Amino acid sequence: MSAPANASAPRTTEVVGYRIPSLGYRILVAGFRLILSFVAFIALPVTVLAYVHSRGVAIPVSIAAVTLWGLALMVLSAARYVLKPTVAYGPLSIAVAGVLFAYLYYLVILSPYRFVVPGGSASVAAGYSTFLEILMIVPAVDFFAGILTTIEDAAHPKERLPFDYPA
Repeated sequence: MSAPANASAPRTTEVVGYRIPSLGYRILVAGFRLILSFVAFIALPVTVLAYVHSRGVAIPVSIAAVTLWGLALMVLSAARYVLKPTVAYGPLSIAVAGVLFAYLYYLVILSPYRFVVPGGSASVAAGYSTFLEILMIVPAVDFFAGILTTIEDAAHPKERLPFDYPA
């Protein structure tokens, strides 16, 4: 008895489909992401700024501005994660990228920062605008990716789901 001619070829099974996590799971993960982004976007920057300000050093950006920008980024990012399997993902990606770009631009406007030694006449200027301008490439690329995702979702709904949530 001889083996079939194609017996040595490995079997390939192509799985087509997707498995979207439940809404409750996505909300739970978004909640954890909210906690982490709260620490990164609000708690750490506000703590550092408050500490520096309490030492008599003028801070380059207001604590209220950092809190508002961070809150906007937190809420939009969490909503984007929860709504990823829907057609709202593209527009929310555009919104997150736009808010982050605007926040970085707001910080660029504040450059250079002049540090004046408390009780003295010496000052030091620190220009950080070049670093922020390079960093602004990330939300710019994310903005265009959001546009392309929106267009693709409008033309072919659910086509990206097997790639985002493979079965």
